[in-house]
Amino acid sequence: IKLKGILTNVAPSHEIGNVEFCKANMLVKRVDGREDLINIRFKKFSNPYNDGQEISLSGNIRSYSSKLENGKNKVDLYVFTYFDIPDLNENDQEDINSVEIDGRICKIEPIRTTRSGKRNIHFILANNLIVSDGTKKLNSYIPCIAWGEVAEQLSALYSFLSKVGKHAKAQ
Repeated sequence: IKLKGILTNVAPSHEIGNVEFCKANMLVKRVDGREDLINIRFKKFSNPYNDGQEISLSGNIRSYSSKLENGKNKVDLYVFTYFDIPDLNENDQEDINSVEIDGRICKIEPIRTTRSGKRNIHFILANNLIVSDGTKKLNSYIPCIAWGEVAEQLSALYSFLSKVGKHAKAQ
């Protein structure tokens, strides 16, 4: 995922071994002028930025599952980043606020129709990242919703895609 937006609420998050991690939010403007608040995580030493600063970043979408008090599962999505792309200028607009999802479909539901007649299909994409030592996998399960024509195309492939483990890639 590549994003450009305003960094807010930088705070400590957790520690693994001797590595400290931070969390923050990124206020990202949509093409239609609305804004999304994206959760981000990063290693503390990789963040040279301050609250309120407009930045560009590249990262990957990850998920974290936790149990709620009522026994149900909750999935939190966030972007893990190393802040590894330079500031983008006006000529780089096609590269910002874009995402490429690559993984295996581990669950897909039949197509649905909203009360207003819009068609959508829900599915979960499993993305496995190999960590730098090559021995461990970080498994992220990304809930996705496709709308309109894309939902219709996925629905036509439903019997094929409903077999666990089919590869999918979208941009």
